[in-house]
Amino acid sequence: MSYFCIVKRNICLFKSFFVCLMTLLTHVGSVSAQQSLSAVNNSSLDSIDISLLTCQPHDEVYSLYGHTSIRVQDFRNGTDIAVNFGVFDSSADYFVWRFVFGQTDYMMAVYDFSRFIEEYRHYGSGVYQQCINMDREEKRVFLQALYENSRPENVVYRYNFLYNNCTTKARDIILESINGNVVYESTWLQKDDLSIRDLLHFKTKDYPWERVGVDLLVGVKADDLASHSERQFLPEVLMNDFDSATVVRPDGSRKALVDSAMWVLLPGTPYHAEGGWWCPLKPRQMAVLFFCAILSLCLYELLLLKRILLWVDYCVVLIYGLAGVILGAMLFSAHPTVNQNFQIFLLNPLYLFITLPVLHIKWRWHFMLIMLLLFFAGNAIQSYADGMNIMALALLLIVSNNMYLGRSANGLRKK
Repeated sequence: MSYFCIVKRNICLFKSFFVCLMTLLTHVGSVSAQQSLSAVNNSSLDSIDISLLTCQPHDEVYSLYGHTSIRVQDFRNGTDIAVNFGVFDSSADYFVWRFVFGQTDYMMAVYDFSRFIEEYRHYGSGVYQQCINMDREEKRVFLQALYENSRPENVVYRYNFLYNNCTTKARDIILESINGNVVYESTWLQKDDLSIRDLLHFKTKDYPWERVGVDLLVGVKADDLASHSERQFLPEVLMNDFDSATVVRPDGSRKALVDSAMWVLLPGTPYHAEGGWWCPLKPRQMAVLFFCAILSLCLYELLLLKRILLWVDYCVVLIYGLAGVILGAMLFSAHPTVNQNFQIFLLNPLYLFITLPVLHIKWRWHFMLIMLLLFFAGNAIQSYADGMNIMALALLLIVSNNMYLGRSANGLRKK
């Protein structure tokens, strides 16, 4: 599970928008899935081990959430393959637009385990392996399901950021092969009041600009409490759940879901990309600086000029409108949790039109005031991105200044 960075990060706000939107994508080459799985299916079940692989994130922004794969080892035939549900074709027609609107198709791919592990060795990321405790019949069911998924008509699936990604696909195909109910006893992150946003924050706590990008894109539904299964979209959550999980068989007997666990690749020296984008200020600090600049502008207009620098104000509003184009597109996206977002009252694409000087709209500032009031009210039901309330106050200064000086100018003209 990873981020697809289609746009270089040039400025803080738009960098975070696009990086966090193009999320959870991993592009790797693969060998023939059916050819590899056919060889495994024809082997002795006793010689086969099936494992869940959890890969640590590394320094590249697209890997922040980690990744999940499945390892199938055939000791009899000497076959060792990794099964990855995170493969996509970026050359497909309208790929970027399809991803933005939640219409992205992913596929399952199979490739040599040595090739899989080499990538994470390069980045210094550890890979944790959990060998699943399966009997012969469960292995047979699992391998048959894997083979069915590799068929041309089944290999492609509709990707979903939270509910149908590389981690949930691996989980589902394993659990559906187990004869019994899986009971989780993990105490890791077992809080009753965790939301999807809390889980996303857990993985972006050391990346403030990426965290802002996520919080800008996900809306009010991200603040709903996440069920146990919904939390497992994160590889680390699933890994810890599996470590302590127990299978209750139909006859009442119990067994551990994981037979053994180990690091097949120990964490190494973290990889640091050269020449990457870096901002010395955190989002809230940047928002405060922006607010101070707007406050200075408004005081200059109010106390010294006693008139509005209309073109300057329009340029400021234009920034909010341009950012709002992305949130406006999300209203039509099939991605979960993004289409109901109260931050669109602040970052509003309509600002691009109502502030055009050629359009003599007398009520433009009143409209923006109403939008801002709705934005502030939204704090009661949605957690906003860090610094957004400060940005709203800055825009409120612009709106208030224009309404006051405009009213004063009208009064003078009447006299």
